[in-house]
Amino acid sequence: MEIPVDCKEMTEKYHIDNGGICGQSCLAVIENISIQEVLDNWKKLGIEFKGYSGWKQLRDYLKKRGFIVKQRRMSFLNLISNNNFYILRVQWIGEMENKEKPFYGWSFWTEASANTHFILVMDLKVFCNETGIFEYSHLFNYLAENNGIITSMLEVYKE
Repeated sequence: MEIPVDCKEMTEKYHIDNGGICGQSCLAVIENISIQEVLDNWKKLGIEFKGYSGWKQLRDYLKKRGFIVKQRRMSFLNLISNNNFYILRVQWIGEMENKEKPFYGWSFWTEASANTHFILVMDLKVFCNETGIFEYSHLFNYLAENNGIITSMLEVYKE
């Protein structure tokens, strides 16, 4: 797993409230290409980029690029049992009283949805476009320090 060559530049360029380039960064790592190349492919595939991406868009991109993509239950045993990629959807927890889904401490589910992040796990390493690559054993510290939880997971591989 390698950090995309344009990760710092693209993360800064697309860093906006309620958006960013984290999903495309994960795709760049999976394909071992630059984030700009992912954005170019994104456009060629007819997928609209609005400054953020969701599960459906990430899944569509990967399938159109020849990957097998499966939604997985949150079993962390899967993450250490093979060499597939796992895109994890991280939900940042807001300050409101209701910390449970669908609000996760935000006023509305749409606000909660806007406060998410994608990270990638492969071979006991974690990639975050803002933090870089760190050991899987530090994942739960990363989540605790940033007040986040993992809400879902996509398994990605080529057959």
